[in-house]
Amino acid sequence: MATMAIPSNLIPASLFSTPTELANVTSVHLGRRRLLGWMLALSCFPLTPANAVSDVVARYPWLNRLIDEDGLDRHWLNDLLKPLTLDQRVINLMNSQAEAKPYYLYRPIFINDQRINRCRRRAQTHASLLQSVERRYQVPGKFVMALWSLETDCGDYHDGFNVLRSLFTLATGYPRRAEFFQGQLRHFLLLAREEGWEPSKIQGSFAGAIGQCQMIPETMRRYAVDFDGDGRRDLFTSVPDVLGSIGNFLHGNGWQPNGLYALRLGVDPKLESLQKKWNKQWRTVNDWLQDGVTLPSHAQRHTSDEQASLIRLVYKKEPGFHLVFNNFKVITTWNRSNHFAMVAKELADKVQPG
Repeated sequence: MATMAIPSNLIPASLFSTPTELANVTSVHLGRRRLLGWMLALSCFPLTPANAVSDVVARYPWLNRLIDEDGLDRHWLNDLLKPLTLDQRVINLMNSQAEAKPYYLYRPIFINDQRINRCRRRAQTHASLLQSVERRYQVPGKFVMALWSLETDCGDYHDGFNVLRSLFTLATGYPRRAEFFQGQLRHFLLLAREEGWEPSKIQGSFAGAIGQCQMIPETMRRYAVDFDGDGRRDLFTSVPDVLGSIGNFLHGNGWQPNGLYALRLGVDPKLESLQKKWNKQWRTVNDWLQDGVTLPSHAQRHTSDEQASLIRLVYKKEPGFHLVFNNFKVITTWNRSNHFAMVAKELADKVQPG
């Protein structure tokens, strides 16, 4: 026989058939087999406080920043996040985005008669507003319209994802970009506090983008504007705020009035090796010329010290190469995809040529 004293607060009551058995176990003489059985059962239960499993902040220490630095209440934050479960649809969509398609398959999603015609009609409807945005931010209205169209078809398309759950899913269940989305979850909760939103009620994209121009929370906090002067930054229903915020974003990220965007280069075998060698590098036009790149005849106004990058897009019959410039780069700060930046230019020119 063996004798073992076990603190009663460490013993799950569910292991015993009666309260008396539980009360006596702390001083009872136990048979070897039964003692070993109970010890094995006890090892399956973590010796943590009863509420630790439901303490989301304790489970994810990076949330402490919202409490210690941003002043959010721990109990409120825990109660807000505790009911959330991971949304597998969000993970699936993150792993199958349209930008991964070759350009000849990606382009028709956005460059089609239905979208072009709707964008043109909306541009006519809001012509005066677009002129005001152009004057204030020195960005072409056609690019403002293109981004509005690409994101939500000029406000006609609305994603039905709960933003709080989407961001929580990506912050805790998508390791590849978890740190980025932890930051976006923080900005979303701060934005909700600033704007007076109920965080659990806001709808947006699977990646946590918000409003008719689909700004991620950090971007919205920085660039959203009250363009209609009603005292609120309303990217859900106010077209002036939506278009003004797009203009403010482009201006704030370095859009150059009358600046260069992209040049399609002719077929040249050396471009393939040059693009691989200098992938994602920015060099002067003169550097590219010295490497043997030939500019099209209509590109006479390019200066030798202008920065450019060489990109490769997959067209149906063959790859196409483009030198892209500052304003193309600005669009990639909105969406990192070269595909997106190129269709933005194509759509803008179809909405308003020139």
